[in-house]
Amino acid sequence: NGLHIERVRTPLGVVGVIYESRPNVTADAGALCLKAGNPVILRGGSDSLNSSAAIHACLVEGLKAAGLPQDAIQLVPTTDRAAVGEMLKGLGGNLDVIIPRGGRSLVERVQSEARVPVFAHLEGICHVYVDRSADLD
Repeated sequence: NGLHIERVRTPLGVVGVIYESRPNVTADAGALCLKAGNPVILRGGSDSLNSSAAIHACLVEGLKAAGLPQDAIQLVPTTDRAAVGEMLKGLGGNLDVIIPRGGRSLVERVQSEARVPVFAHLEGICHVYVDRSADLD
């Protein structure tokens, strides 16, 4: 029928991921952002900082072994809530998008306070990119 579908990797820029006490997000978000060509700044919850730091150290070793920039995946090394506020402000223009991973209160705070685009997840989110030459009818 002439329908052409393809997956295209398009880097977004520097991604900030703010998440609660699920240290596996460190590995998940770090790997996904790297695969998509985006550097990432990760800010996990205070309950999981040590686990997140251990996972991050493994990711950095992998980057080093692969000859990739070790700072492509960064972890905010503090539990200070002011760090979240700085990320929501966009880190002085150095953050291109924020992805909150957590409960309703975290997602709502990020959506209301962020000064950069947010990819939120609570109510479901799907993105479809349609080429400008596509016939939408």
